[in-house]
Amino acid sequence: MTHRHLLKQAWGGSEYESDSQYLRVYVIHLRKKIEEDPTRPKYILTEPGIGYRFAWQE
Repeated sequence: MTHRHLLKQAWGGSEYESDSQYLRVYVIHLRKKIEEDPTRPKYILTEPGIGYRFAWQE
């Protein structure tokens, strides 16, 4: 999912669409809650220049 798409869906307004720093902060907090090692994520993966990818690991 792109940064722009996630920001628009989460906050609903176009004023946040270009400010991906909001999203980065929330992803950091999510990773701390769900990842075993947030510095080496398995579930919320960064796609450089695009956004994030959610992966399922068994």
